[in-house]
Amino acid sequence: MHLSLLSLLTLLLPLTTAQAPPPRNDLACSLCKTVMELLDQYLTDTTNEEAIADALKQICAALPSPLDAECDAMISEYTDDIIELLVNEYLSPQQVCDALTLCP
Repeated sequence: MHLSLLSLLTLLLPLTTAQAPPPRNDLACSLCKTVMELLDQYLTDTTNEEAIADALKQICAALPSPLDAECDAMISEYTDDIIELLVNEYLSPQQVCDALTLCP
């Protein structure tokens, strides 16, 4: 998991210097897909919705500022939808982010 987080941070750190783009941008899409991929790898019991919410909080907490705050806002708004799409409908991370309209 540490290697995945390191890869995530390496991928996303250059994006933090860009100006704040409008909703449904490449940063939001990239962040969403990466968080969903890490969450998918992290979960061991996909029937436990509380474990999913906790895993999302842990993933966001590992991100540098300001990505951590953006991630927290994303999961606060979309946790129930993420659970439904990722666990109950068995969608891929890309499909989840598309369904949440976070990817252009």
